[in-house]
Order: sequence, then C-alpha cells, then structure tokens
Amino acid sequence: MDFIERCQLNDFLILSESKEIINVKKMKNFNYIKKNQTFIQKFRLENQIKELPGLPNVAYSLPILSFVDKEDNFVKEFSFFVKVMEGTCISNILKYMKNSISEQKTIGDKSEIPCFLGGKGSSGYNEYSIHNIEIISEEDEEISSTNANYLNIGVLLPNFDNIDENNSVLDIYTSDRKPFEIENEISKVISFVTAGSVIKVKEDKTELYKVGKSIDNSKYNPLYKKNAIIFGNSYLIKLEV
Repeated sequence: MDFIERCQLNDFLILSESKEIINVKKMKNFNYIKKNQTFIQKFRLENQIKELPGLPNVAYSLPILSFVDKEDNFVKEFSFFVKVMEGTCISNILKYMKNSISEQKTIGDKSEIPCFLGGKGSSGYNEYSIHNIEIISEEDEEISSTNANYLNIGVLLPNFDNIDENNSVLDIYTSDRKPFEIENEISKVISFVTAGSVIKVKEDKTELYKVGKSIDNSKYNPLYKKNAIIFGNSYLIKLEV
C-alpha cells in the first residue's frame, strides 16, 4: 500500500503506536492505493536524428506507472495540490482556468480542460482532463507549536537550515540525472526527500515554504529551457497527532 485516505491517517498512526500487533488483516481494512511500475522498450534513432549514417540506435526503457485500489481496480481520477502565493503567475493561471471551467458549465458545454501534466507529452503520456479547480485561501502559516510535524506528499529538495533533522523521519532518494545529450563524465546527482517523510520544522522558522527550495534547469539538460524549474518545493500537510 502506497496511499491511504486522509481521513484514515490518524487511525493508522494510532494503530502504529498501540501495543497491538499490526497484522495483514488489520491493514486490509484501510482503503489503500498501490502503485505498479512497468517498462516499455524504446529506441532512439541516432543516425536519423543527427543525419549521420552508421551511428548505432540507442535502446532505453520508459517507466509506466499505474495505480490500483484494494480491489485491483485502476484509479484514473487524481487530485493535484499546489500551494502558491497570491498574485503570482501560477495563481493567476489557476484562477483563469477555474473561471473558464465555470463559464463552460454555465453555457452547458463540456466543462473540462485537456492538458499534459508531466513528461513525454509528445508521445501521448501524462494526458489529463481537468474538470474542477478548487481554490482555497489560507492565512500565512506560522510554526509556533513544538509539535508541528508535516507529512511530505511530493518531491522535496530540502533546505536543512530550516528542518529539525533529529526529530524528523526523512527518506532520502538520490537520482543520477543523465539525459542522452550529457556526457557521462559530468556528475548530475540530485537528492530529495520522498513522499511519506515526516518533517519537523525548526522552532525559530516561521515560513513553511522555506522548508524546501527550487532549482532551475541551467545545468541539467541543455536541450530544454534553461530557466525552467525542474525540481522545487513539495506540498506539506500538517499532522494533527
């Protein structure tokens, strides 16, 4: 099980802290989602792309992710969480998209926006239809409680100056970034905190968005936009237990 319902999170944590033995039967009572990963074989036609006959073609694998529930039914509806500051370009675009969907519903048209959210869009992958956007206004969060713990649900590049490492549970994943156009001699290693990690913020820090940091693409893939943000802040949910 990779994901459980948010309303069951407290029950899961309480069960973990109890003296009872957690067996498979109790675990199956949760409504969970599991992730399956498969691979398809692809070939990069180097001699055609570079117009140099004789270059060998490059074989590589493309990972395909699918999600199924406890009954092995495919899950095809997702919610994406984005926390942005008021007045930014992303905030304005989300408001525009929300208004566009509302107008379509008003005139009776099909109320959805087709888009690509992820890589390999040109190959037909990561295609979604957005049919609802909910914008929630929140006051600036202040970390004043010594029990403020946050659940990380994305890819977080940690800013350890703002994280209490001794009281956090961090699962670190290291990725060796090697696009085809970058020489193997150049090291492009990124380490990030994976989803499911629990983060305790230092008491003297009051800005939650500074727990993570963002990096641009200036040195990772020269064929893509240099100022594109390829990794950034994750979405953090405050734990109530």
